[in-house]
Amino acid sequence: MTSSSTTSINDVGTNSGFAVQTAVTVGSSAGSSNVTTVAAVIVHLSAEIYYNFSASATAAISTGNDLKLAAGLHTLVVPKSGTTLQYLNYQRVGSSDVTMRLVLQ
Repeated sequence: MTSSSTTSINDVGTNSGFAVQTAVTVGSSAGSSNVTTVAAVIVHLSAEIYYNFSASATAAISTGNDLKLAAGLHTLVVPKSGTTLQYLNYQRVGSSDVTMRLVLQ
């Protein structure tokens, strides 16, 4: 006789290294999230944002130079540079606030 096991939907992801964050409202001023300890960030956006990665806890965006992410689902690899802290900086592109959902991996 063979035995089978079932996995509850609530068990999926246990110890998987995923950390769902509280949704962020991205506004006209730059904001940041500390991503030092993760390898990737899964991002869902309701609208377009500017973003960059920085070693500084002070959020700063250059609308002329930083990259844009369109509305939708994205996976970003967090750049690593030894023991330096890493922050994901962001700011909305349009005139309306953007809802950003983050999952740290």
